[in-house]
Amino acid sequence: MLNNSSIGLTRFNIVLEVLHNANRITETVAERAKDQYVSFCSVVKERYQDEFENFLSDECNLELNNFYYGLLSKEKKWEDLWQVVKLCFIFSYGNASVERGFSVNKTMLVENLKEQSLINQRRAYDGIKSLGGVENVSITKRMLLAIRSARHWYRADLMRKKEYLDKKTSKTQEKRKLENELQQLYNQKKKIRLEKEKEETEFEEKIQILEEKRKSLL
Repeated sequence: MLNNSSIGLTRFNIVLEVLHNANRITETVAERAKDQYVSFCSVVKERYQDEFENFLSDECNLELNNFYYGLLSKEKKWEDLWQVVKLCFIFSYGNASVERGFSVNKTMLVENLKEQSLINQRRAYDGIKSLGGVENVSITKRMLLAIRSARHWYRADLMRKKEYLDKKTSKTQEKRKLENELQQLYNQKKKIRLEKEKEETEFEEKIQILEEKRKSLL
């Protein structure tokens, strides 16, 4: 939605209208939220590009509501936009639309299909559907360049995933090494403590024996 500002703004206006008609937001909040949405979209690439790329990666387990909470809730200038987004997260939808979504996903599923591939296919499906069909999709120069670069981006993504896994493996090994070293230190500490306790016990026994001998000589 953020990649196509006109479609995104149209959809957001529909959301605002629905919420306003349902008396969930005031007209003032709707107007401010609309302005904040436009401002937010204008700074996404400049300020939040990395956040969105990380969120869309296979390694990210962050839920959508938590993702936008981190982006919008902490800055007062997005206050009304965040209010609308929160309402969208808790908005009550009928099961029919959800079940239709499951049906679409099922038709796209093939053996060994990656989760991200399914997500991307579903995005393409939803995008085409929002335009009213394939015949309404404009083949732009940017789209053609993206297709030509697909192999390059695929290899780059594989390399990025490999680097991520290597880094994760390295961290796991380092963590295991540190845990082993810590365990050895704990064991040494325990051994020293036990030896000290044993030594103290022996001293106490010797002292007690000598005390008894001293008393016997009185």
